[in-house]
Amino acid sequence: MRILLISYYFPPCGGAPVQRWIRFIPRLVEAGCHITVLCSKDGDYPFLDEALCAKIPDSVKVIRVKAPSLQKGWKALFGKDKAIPYGRLPRQAGIFAQFLIRLRLNLIIPDLRVFWNPAAYKAAFEELKRGPYDLIITTGPPHSSHLIGMKLRRQLSIRWLADFRDPWSEIHYMKLNPPCALTRKLHKYLEAKVLASTDTALIVSEAISKALPEGKKEVILNGYDPRDFEGMKYSASGVFRIKYIGQLTAGQDPDIISELCRNIKRDFRLSFFGTRLNPEEELSLSKSCANPVEMKAFVSHKEALKEMVDSELLLLLVNDYEGNQGILTTKLFEYIASGSPILCFSHPSSAAARILMTIDNAKVFSYQDIADATAWVDKMELGQRRKGNIDSYSIDKQLVKLLDALKCENTC
Repeated sequence: MRILLISYYFPPCGGAPVQRWIRFIPRLVEAGCHITVLCSKDGDYPFLDEALCAKIPDSVKVIRVKAPSLQKGWKALFGKDKAIPYGRLPRQAGIFAQFLIRLRLNLIIPDLRVFWNPAAYKAAFEELKRGPYDLIITTGPPHSSHLIGMKLRRQLSIRWLADFRDPWSEIHYMKLNPPCALTRKLHKYLEAKVLASTDTALIVSEAISKALPEGKKEVILNGYDPRDFEGMKYSASGVFRIKYIGQLTAGQDPDIISELCRNIKRDFRLSFFGTRLNPEEELSLSKSCANPVEMKAFVSHKEALKEMVDSELLLLLVNDYEGNQGILTTKLFEYIASGSPILCFSHPSSAAARILMTIDNAKVFSYQDIADATAWVDKMELGQRRKGNIDSYSIDKQLVKLLDALKCENTC
């Protein structure tokens, strides 16, 4: 089977946007599929992680299509150290910056990456005509990529799968910073049109699936890759190390971590890896801890996994907003695979909470339940590790469902 995957984000882009498909692609190649990836060239990426390129099999053809960089214009206006907000609106943004962000939320539909669509569509169309290809897959966010798939499906009558790594009209930044009623209707219209047009929608959680419009759907979790953890072992340091790994997006309030740390009685060290915080947030966290707080704005994916393994406690914040029940990040499954204890703040009915309740060294507390969370942390023993079986959350288990969705039986 020959597959064209259209993904704005692809290595050397780093961070969460690329993790789902750089796990699946090698497994699909091993199953006999021929994969071509059409992605952006010099796109506006949250991070660069060149090491991730080594995860892509040599047989995979990668077509890189130049993407407009709005990042350059933003930095020209606000300074070289000011990036376009990714995942959440900055608390200290000036009036002009806030105006531009609101303008984007209301006028650029469905997202900023839509300006890449004309060039991406042209390149995809030309590649498919050279073919033959059996199907195309578009993955979002950015959900504008699904509009490319929908147009190709209409023009070429090719099978098309739309992959949803996050909600669309119910995504966190639009729930917490709602655009005008007309813009919301346009998002709903496009969302429904995509679901009605795609042959199958691949979706990361049951709750997101239920919230999306009618259509043929298949829930396929992000999962973790056991190969990523090969050779990694927990190294005790005699210090109780609390770590938050990854970005903070809209609805993930670092003040929860500050309050937790202010109340913990035991000696501990707090670290952030791959997290960008503003000076006000850093100051608040520093004041809440007796020991210096370690801050690293970027680490490679491999380094991040090692930090997860070498932890006494990992912090997870599920975005706090109405409709958050379906959020299942790649990080959740990597946290589980690391074997380290996990403290999660979430509504107890969320998909993440339900999964963590099956893990023997993880605890879930509501956003306001700092006292009970603190008491649990203070009672923990150094060196606690997960003991239960987690194979059902591995990428290999999810691959079986993906192959079925692709209409492959045992092989492509």
